[in-house]
Amino acid sequence: MVDHRKIYRVFSLISRLRAPFGVTKAALAQDFDVSERTIERYFVLLQDLGFEVKKQANRYRIERLEKCQTKPEDLIVFSLEEAAAIKDAITNSPLRGPLQKSLLTKLYALTDIDEISDTLYRQNITKNISFIRKAIKDKEQLILKNYHSVSSEKTSDRQVEPIKLFSYYTYLLAFEVGTRKVKQFKIDRIEGVHTTGCNWQFEENHGESRIDAFGMSGCQPIPVNLKLSTRAHHLMEEEFPDTVTDIHIVDDGAIYDGAVYSFEGIGRFIMGLLDEVVVVKPEGLKVYIDERITAWHEQTSR
Repeated sequence: MVDHRKIYRVFSLISRLRAPFGVTKAALAQDFDVSERTIERYFVLLQDLGFEVKKQANRYRIERLEKCQTKPEDLIVFSLEEAAAIKDAITNSPLRGPLQKSLLTKLYALTDIDEISDTLYRQNITKNISFIRKAIKDKEQLILKNYHSVSSEKTSDRQVEPIKLFSYYTYLLAFEVGTRKVKQFKIDRIEGVHTTGCNWQFEENHGESRIDAFGMSGCQPIPVNLKLSTRAHHLMEEEFPDTVTDIHIVDDGAIYDGAVYSFEGIGRFIMGLLDEVVVVKPEGLKVYIDERITAWHEQTSR
């Protein structure tokens, strides 16, 4: 991984850990395409940088500092050597022009980490999103350069017909020309986006794929009913905002009564809160959870 990509990863990790309810190691490992052991090494790195990573139950978080209670010098988490290393990485990156100047000015001044974090993390993918949005509007094919697939563990170029961006520009639903299938691509796994100059050729094969609140795509909705604790209810709304309209408050918690297109997304959420979520239906979701837990036990007992 090139230096500036490493920096984006560290800053994006800080942002994730500053969520009000924190995040599980499993979720972070999924987001960053690494093992949970690697996430533990990241925690050590953050602690070395001066951040306190706190654990509550199975979730980890970095508490936000109240600026009124801190001095400006307390907000500086980099030594001058560390700031210089970050400056060099930005200087040697493809980033140029006013944005580069702005970032370097902030680094020299050692300004608030949240401001730098958001700018650095987003700038690498903003251009890709812009290209994709235009291609969707103009119905043009694109090349997703060096896309890293978690399932195949390979990096390759993908020629696609982009259909829809969803989950706040986190994912792209697109028809892949090579496989003749509609697939889901995670935006931050795309190194670059190139235009082909070709219009869509397979629009009739795009199908009626839809996206559920947990980011999974499909055509056939599966009704799901869950009994949630109060904590699980708040975490679901925070992590998956589109579930809000399908959640109903009851005396001892809440009920999620919605639909999904795959058990994978909602299954990950349930397995992170096994003692706070009850699957009422469907039976297939219960079987899916049981199979995943059994497979995990078998793997860890080897």
